This record gives sequence, structure tokens and C-alpha cells, in this order.
Amino acid sequence: MKRRADRPPPDPNAEREKLIGLGKRSLSKSYYPELRNRLDELERFRALLDRVSDAIFVVNAETGIIIDFSGSTLAMLGCQAEHLHGLSFKALLPGHIARYASNIFNISNETLNIETEFRQPGATGGTSVPVEITLRIVEHNDERQAVIVARDISERKRNEEALKKSHDELEIRVRERTRELDRANRAKTEFLSIVSHELRTPLTSVIGFAKIIRKKLVEKVFPAVNHDSDPKLLKEISRIKKNIDIIASEGERLTSLINDVLDLAKLEADKVDYRMERLSPKDFIRPGMDSSSALFQSTDIMLLDEVAPGLPQITGDRDRLIQVMVNLFSNAAKFTEKGSVTCRARLIGEHIRVSVTDTGIGIPEQQQAAIFDKFTQGQLSLADRPKGTGLGLPICKQIIEDHKGYIWVESTPGEGSKFIFTLPVAPAE
Repeated sequence: MKRRADRPPPDPNAEREKLIGLGKRSLSKSYYPELRNRLDELERFRALLDRVSDAIFVVNAETGIIIDFSGSTLAMLGCQAEHLHGLSFKALLPGHIARYASNIFNISNETLNIETEFRQPGATGGTSVPVEITLRIVEHNDERQAVIVARDISERKRNEEALKKSHDELEIRVRERTRELDRANRAKTEFLSIVSHELRTPLTSVIGFAKIIRKKLVEKVFPAVNHDSDPKLLKEISRIKKNIDIIASEGERLTSLINDVLDLAKLEADKVDYRMERLSPKDFIRPGMDSSSALFQSTDIMLLDEVAPGLPQITGDRDRLIQVMVNLFSNAAKFTEKGSVTCRARLIGEHIRVSVTDTGIGIPEQQQAAIFDKFTQGQLSLADRPKGTGLGLPICKQIIEDHKGYIWVESTPGEGSKFIFTLPVAPAE
């Protein structure tokens, strides 16, 4: 067989490349398109990362040097890429955190969240950006790297500052308004005190002279009138006597109101000098019951004593606490037609709990919240009971609160009411 002279001898290297798949045709058909696709995917992924509104850093966890960055890093920091390549990450942090920068790259948990700020490289005037960063440590080719995502929270900080400023301004206005209200309240209290004092003196004279006139008429004038006289004259005599009785009765009621107003004004102005001493509960409960017993005579109401024996002492003003008990018993008498009024005292934890329970007409639920307001009564009292001033319960409330206690009411219309107050037990001597 003839050998063709124009055929070159076979190349052993080319033959070897064909065998392992690295020939030109093999490369163009297999490896290069695959590599090209991977590179295109990486470019697209990188382009997507650069559109993210957060700044993303990859940092060498051992050296703290920035390896790579993407997202809105350059826009957030206001610098060029050459400012960040090879820069230590702690150079972006404020001094008080930069000192511990090496510690944050040695976290044992999976992620770390920090609210701080970034200093802008190359910026003048100490410009900084408040950020919230999330740091996560990953292992890559036996190298520890920190992936850090930073979010610009400037808008949130501005809103927080605006809210804080608004809150501070509101707090200032509230304090000013409170001072104005305190001044107005003091002025009101002083006015009531002055007016009450000025009213009490002439009122005492009115009541005194009304009683003197009634006594003179009954003892001297009326007996001298001929009872066989004109019936109209006798009718007028009866009317005059009744009118004088009304003057005296209403005068005494007004005196009671003035005394209550003065009492409450002093309590609210902290001008009451309490004579505090160690007391057993029976030291003020029993005298209060004795002083109120006349209210229950000639009635169908039983006054019951269920005070537990051996109760510990409290610290209080005996006369003022008796005043509370008298007010509560008086209130119960006005609103109870028959049944019972029961006083109980028990030890509950570190407090003495005292209650006055009646079987009267009760208080509607919508009125119970206002029952301790000034000049407020839960119901009209029974027809044959004297009307109150509406200041008894507010006075009780003030006295109990001044004794570091609490007072409240529990009531069911038609079944009765229970007024309860607590007083702290006196510390051991």
C-alpha cells in the first residue's frame, strides 16, 4: 500500500487531549458553555445583590478585613469602592464599639444583632449613618468569615427623635397644666375655707337667736294668747312655731355642711395634723358604734358587731378613724329601712380589713364609681331620714388614704351595700 506523502504524522498530545475531553471541539461543546452559564448566573446574582437596599459585607473573621461588599454599601457610606478594599471593618464603627470589634467576630451563637452607626470613610465633620446590623459567622475553605447585613435606620431614628421631642413637649405642658391645676385647687380650697369661716360665725348667731325666739314664744308669748281667740290666729301661731323650727333645723344642717367643707379643705390641703399612735381596731370601731347607736334607736334596724378578737395594731389617728366609722354608720342608717347594719373586722395578709354592711336600698352600678366624689350621693335617702351633705364619703376616702389604706364599695340595688376599707398593720416594735 502506498503511503500518502501529504498526511502529517499524528500528534500524540492532541490524541491525549481528545481522550480526556479537552480538545477544541470537546471544550466548545461541553465545558465552556457550562462555565459561561455559571459566570452569567453569578453576574446576574451580583447585579441583584447590588440592588438590595441593605449593605452587605464579607469580612475575614480572623483579621477583621473587608473581603467583599455589595448591596447599597457604597451609597450608604458615601464613598468609592477603593476606600473599602482591604479596610478593617472596625474603621466603620464608632469608637466605643470599635474597641470590641474582635469580640463580635468570636460569637458562639449563630447570629448577632447590634444597633449602632457607620462612620463614612473620608467624610468630614464626623458624618455617620445609624444602622442595624446582623452578623453571622460561616466557614469557607477552612476560613472563618463574617457575613454582615446592615440596614439604614435613619428614618426610624428621625421618627423616634420627633416622637421623643413631642413627648417631652407634651410632658412639659402636662407639668405646667398640673401646676396650674394645683394652684387653682389651692386657691379654691383657701376660698372655701375663708368663706366657710365667714359664714359660720353669723350662722351660729342665726341658730342661737332662732332657738331663743322659739323658747320665748313657747314659754312667754303663746301661753298668754287666749286659746278661745280667732282660729286664724291660732293657725298663725302654729305656723310661726313650725317656721322657727325649720330655721333652726336648716341652720344646723348648714353648719354641718360648712364643717364638712372646712374639714375636707384641710384634708385636701394637707393641713390636718394627724395624731398618729398605735391602735387596736376596736379602739376606733367600738367608739364609732357607740356614737352612732342613737341613729338606730326606734328603728327596725339591728346594729351588729362582728369584729374578730385579737387583731394586730395599726398606726392611726383615733379621732379621725372614729369619724370614718361614724360617717359609714350614718350613711348605712340613712339608706336602710329594716334589717341590719353589720360591722366586721378581719386580718387579711398584712392589712386590717374593716367593713360596714347594710341591708338597705343599695347603689346602682353606674353610680358606684362616683360615690366618693364630693357632693355626690348614691340615692335619695329614705323619706324619714335626714339628708346628707354629700361630703361624708369623700372625707372618709381622704382620711383612709392619708393612713396609707384603701376604701371602696360593693353594692347590689335592692339588697344592700358594703363599704370596705383596709389599713396596714403596724410594724413590730
